[in-house]
Amino acid sequence: MKISKEDLLRVNLGFGGNLRSGSSIDFAFDVIDNKKIGIYKKLAYLFRAILVDHPFSDGNKRTAMFLALSFASEYKKQIDEEVLVHQIISIAKKNETNIRNIGWRLKNAIR
Repeated sequence: MKISKEDLLRVNLGFGGNLRSGSSIDFAFDVIDNKKIGIYKKLAYLFRAILVDHPFSDGNKRTAMFLALSFASEYKKQIDEEVLVHQIISIAKKNETNIRNIGWRLKNAIR
């Protein structure tokens, strides 16, 4: 994935948020540098960092949506926006921490 931590912070700032705690985002970016991990799993780590750990003061779900749209554009995938919105809200509401489950949810929305 071609996104940096600075890019993600800039996107969230555009949604009115500020970084409260960057440790989970740092961990996610360390993981996505691993070449052995698939693209959906990388996105799942970023989603968990954003939607479950709430690193930003505001705009966490909007930042995740932007990230998903960027991911789909970069990898030329189609998005079912209704399913994606449902998955984002569900992951955040249920505090879903299982990376495999998050990846499965993302694959259902982004093909």
